[in-house]
Amino acid sequence: MVKSGRADKSAISQSIPSIAPPITALGVAKYAGLLSAGIPNEILVTGSLPRGETTQNVTYFVVDQATKTIVSQVILPDAADRFNAVEMRVKVGRYASAYDIGTFDANGEFAVCPFLSVRSSLNLSPPGGPSSR
Repeated sequence: MVKSGRADKSAISQSIPSIAPPITALGVAKYAGLLSAGIPNEILVTGSLPRGETTQNVTYFVVDQATKTIVSQVILPDAADRFNAVEMRVKVGRYASAYDIGTFDANGEFAVCPFLSVRSSLNLSPPGGPSSR
């Protein structure tokens, strides 16, 4: 007698332990100091989306200008017929004096977005001033 593929898969799945995602809520909590440097900073992403029909969502990356490190991302529609103004507060894990926002092209090169901009902590110094970091 030959077993069906379904029975074999069932037996295999019972012998394999459940696998958690790459980083769980517990993992995020464990590495919170490393991921956020302990002090979240707020940035303000502003601009106007191109006018037109929305055809897709685009991931825009926020990059520290000095170190070229990605510090956050936002996902926005590629265009909007109405309500195209953007103003969102985003928490980032590290303070920087200047940020860029943009996308990566097919070659992996960062391209600054011409219609979005980022202000860091509403142009205020971080708590304790810049020299305390």
